[in-house]
Amino acid sequence: MFLYKKSAIVNATQMLQISSLYQWQEKPIDAILEGLDVFVSAPTSSGKSALFQLPAVAEEGLTLTIVLSPLRALQEDQVNSLRKKGIAAELLNSDLSSQARRQVLEKLPHSMLLYLAPEQLLCSDLQNELSQCTVARVVLDEAHILPQVEANFRKAYQKIGDFIQSLPSRPQVLALTATATVKDRKRIVKALGMENSKTFAFPLRRDNLALHIKRIEEKSTSRKKSGARLNLSQSVERALKDWNGKGRVIIYCPTVKGVKHLYHWLKGRNWPVTKYTGKMSHKKRLESQERFLSGKRVIVIATNAFGLGIDISNVRLIIHAGLPLSMDGYVQEIGRAGRDGKKSLCLLLYSKQDFGKNQHILRHSLNSKSAQQAFDRLNALHRLVNAESCIWSGIEKYFGQKNFTPCNNCSHCKSKSLKSQT
Repeated sequence: MFLYKKSAIVNATQMLQISSLYQWQEKPIDAILEGLDVFVSAPTSSGKSALFQLPAVAEEGLTLTIVLSPLRALQEDQVNSLRKKGIAAELLNSDLSSQARRQVLEKLPHSMLLYLAPEQLLCSDLQNELSQCTVARVVLDEAHILPQVEANFRKAYQKIGDFIQSLPSRPQVLALTATATVKDRKRIVKALGMENSKTFAFPLRRDNLALHIKRIEEKSTSRKKSGARLNLSQSVERALKDWNGKGRVIIYCPTVKGVKHLYHWLKGRNWPVTKYTGKMSHKKRLESQERFLSGKRVIVIATNAFGLGIDISNVRLIIHAGLPLSMDGYVQEIGRAGRDGKKSLCLLLYSKQDFGKNQHILRHSLNSKSAQQAFDRLNALHRLVNAESCIWSGIEKYFGQKNFTPCNNCSHCKSKSLKSQT
């Protein structure tokens, strides 16, 4: 356990430019400062990074906090922000030249935080260098990914527990997420050896987000696929016309093909759009992200590859142009709207055929074990869109939360209210 002087904590908050902690952060931080393993489930944009950055900066002596996160955009954003504040943070990824990588490794004994993807833990040069460091804690950010990649891509996630056990002295372990079911939490705790951890689960509901779900009726046409695409594109454009032009817009499509089609449709109609998919080169992804963040293109059309770690507060409209592949993904993505607390709209447009299309995608991209877990997550979303009860209540029930009071602001609640008046 590492000791923290009150003066060190005050200095750390000043360095991190934290004027005051949110009320919900206080108990998790107290538990972390006591040296306990901690699992935190809190809404997107609520300030989870402060939970590990504050003790990392406040620690006496040279100790290292390892932050495992899934996407480079998230890592780069946080490391750049910390460096600007004079905090010794490093980033390790496969884009670095051999010389740049050596320089990062040489700095580790004098660094406070190291950001990397789980795949980097398997590299022998990093393992050798970490043997010379005092690793105070290992943080798994976006921890919900771990139970979703079992026997599938990114197998390095399944090695994180072995890595923790291999260190000379066991570090403190933190797992942070916005979306984890009760079953997923148990899997994460077991995989990371956190059986004695303290869990903090905070409400998912955000009253500033209006959740609307709309089924698009298929138009009869001899060219059914092109007719469906046209109908979806027109529905998206109608939603954009209702948008007041303030803030930014993220449009999510379940496939790369869908992104390309919608991008060309909207660009041809003079909307300020850019696109982002995992199939694009790293350079093109960065360029697209920069156009969106700088406001040169205020609408981004993307697959689920976009968004993790993007620190932008004024996304006012999120459109799902087609049914997402899972309840978990849907909730993660709507969480990127209205991070500044101002009212924002999340609109899900789907057709009757989307469910079957998503089943086909999952069946042909996953092995049998992973596919069954993915089908369960997709089925939960299917039930949500077809239900007549409050959308927020349905989400809370899925994630094991008990606040089932209607929000009176989602499309389901408003539809029910209209029906009761007629």
